[in-house]
Amino acid sequence: MFPYSDPTGTGFLQAAGALQNYREKVGFFDRRFHAVPDSGFTLRQAFEELATGTRAESATVRWSAFPVTAAAGTEEIDNGRLDFQDEYVEWRVEKNAGALTRVVFTTEFSEYLEAFAEVGAAPLKEEVGRLVPGANPTDADLFGPGFNPATASASARRDRFRRNLPNNPWNNGERGILCLTQQFNTMSALFNLLGACGVPRPDLDSGAVCANVGGACGPGRNSDPSVCSAAQDLARNDRSFSLQDPAGIRIIGLDPAGRWTVNGQGVDMNNDAANRGIWKVTRNGRRGTFTFQDDVRLGGARINTGADLARQLIVGAAVIHAPNAALPEWARIGNEGLRRPDV
Repeated sequence: MFPYSDPTGTGFLQAAGALQNYREKVGFFDRRFHAVPDSGFTLRQAFEELATGTRAESATVRWSAFPVTAAAGTEEIDNGRLDFQDEYVEWRVEKNAGALTRVVFTTEFSEYLEAFAEVGAAPLKEEVGRLVPGANPTDADLFGPGFNPATASASARRDRFRRNLPNNPWNNGERGILCLTQQFNTMSALFNLLGACGVPRPDLDSGAVCANVGGACGPGRNSDPSVCSAAQDLARNDRSFSLQDPAGIRIIGLDPAGRWTVNGQGVDMNNDAANRGIWKVTRNGRRGTFTFQDDVRLGGARINTGADLARQLIVGAAVIHAPNAALPEWARIGNEGLRRPDV
């Protein structure tokens, strides 16, 4: 199995003895969707065995974090995270006297925290404290009432933690936000999207494939059609691909065309040295925090909702790809039935 790395780049998974648990989760989806017949999606480890003289290439598919499918106003989108925030980005807003004070965005999949839960409640609580400074979660907060993590199996802790995420006050917005929880924002959905859209459909324009893959792709969204078209174009050009390591969604930054000012002075919000600490992207691009201090404006206007800020946020998923002829035979499109002994 490919040694998938910690998506946050913090090293906390390894320190807690949870890195292998996480790798097994990613590896499961990698193998599952590599098995899609005639798909250009292949195992990540295939790119470690390319033909001599061939180098893999990497590309990042980008999209806007704003949920264009939401038939709702921006405040309703803020308050209806699990209903509307479906672009592999979710956020929590904090206000004071009705005015925004902070917006926290996350693109982390639940599998990351599930790996801690498998090890035990203590390392999970420690990581929650890193995500929400000052957090003091109880067992009931994390796993729901009537559950004793100390006597439960690793798989039982994992499953209870995942199922309880919408009720977990450190995740559901009551006290904080931990990871992606909206029903379509899952690691499985991302892998499924690549697998399904990697089957060449020469009878369709590449942009039309999203609406013709049996529900694996949401054609009305920003994310799915962009990722689907990229996967389709690679497969049509006889290239196989996989999610680049670390697998997942990364915050690219705020739209560089945005004209931000602080107290009337122009500021490049994507420049850490110049943005006065207002906008910080941490955890290897998996978490972004925007703090409204002083008079922060965009194009002369104040930002009133997290959804308005999400319109400015660009995120993306990186894929690695190479010509089919350069990949080991077992990894090429059409050879899904072949497997290496250690896969």
